[in-house]
Amino acid sequence: MSIVTRIRLSLERMNGAWRDALATAIAGALAWLLANWLLGHPHPVFAIVTAIVCLAPGLPNHGRQATGLMLGVAIGILMGELALQIPETMLEAEPLALLRMSAAVFLSILIASVFGLPAVVPIQAGVSAVLVLAMGAENAGWHRMEDVIVGAGAGLLFSQILLTPDPLRQIDSAMAHLLLRIGAGLEAAAEALHKADPRRAQTTLGLMLRAQEDLALLRAGADGARYSARWSLRGRLAAASVISAADDAEHDAIRLCAAALLLADGLREALLQGKRPPGELESSLRALAAVSSGKATGALAYPGHSSPQLETIAPDWMPVVSSLRILSEILRKNALPGRHQKVGKAELAS
Repeated sequence: MSIVTRIRLSLERMNGAWRDALATAIAGALAWLLANWLLGHPHPVFAIVTAIVCLAPGLPNHGRQATGLMLGVAIGILMGELALQIPETMLEAEPLALLRMSAAVFLSILIASVFGLPAVVPIQAGVSAVLVLAMGAENAGWHRMEDVIVGAGAGLLFSQILLTPDPLRQIDSAMAHLLLRIGAGLEAAAEALHKADPRRAQTTLGLMLRAQEDLALLRAGADGARYSARWSLRGRLAAASVISAADDAEHDAIRLCAAALLLADGLREALLQGKRPPGELESSLRALAAVSSGKATGALAYPGHSSPQLETIAPDWMPVVSSLRILSEILRKNALPGRHQKVGKAELAS
């Protein structure tokens, strides 16, 4: 991946994170003040920590994070309280006290995992059990639960009402990251073809494999968008468009990654065989890379695209050309900035 592409990705991530970072800072301060004024807690550290955990940038769904955190803390506190019922006289030896803590952590995580919720639930369950046993119920028990409820409430206020994220923008942002990664891979493929270098083609395959990370983020974003369509005010107003966009984006992204991998693998195999590529292939790869990276728009061509049978393409290059055709089809649909945002805004305004 070029330095320019890396910088562009970093700037896009920063642009997508500043709003969550600001909301997190404000919600944390609000949670501290509310816990101090309403509950009389002099140092409600857990309230502000909870708000931060709920609203930190990069989470696929802040609302689910808040509810999951509260559930995990409640389970951990309950198991910690139950463990405290074991008489101290039975735990005079340090190994026995450690065994009690380990048993409480095991049961907390096991019970929390039953719900099939995000990782924050079993994590908070285990941590809460440890805190109750290590700090005492008066410091980390239901007193802490009160702080957590206030912090999660502040998180929900910002994430679901005041600063509800645009679910369609979430999908587009995730797709943009994926397209940038694919674009870098296509540029590397063109360079490998230009140099007729199988080792460069192997590097291209590695770049395409890394696109799976962006695919995972897109699928998480699509799940978050569907969740917003059900549970947030903004999502409900555009529920039909949100769900349709999430399904389409997920389907296209899976096909995009599969075609990119097949292209890179086919390119490597063809170069290893030393076969001469179609004349238009390198220019087609570079044009497709430009469109995927957002540097160019317009019609996309590929070798033999005007021939339905692709009869002039050598068999060794058919996997590459066929994959290129699929990529062209998907990019023609998805490499249009803001298409989902425009649909969402039109529907919200109606």
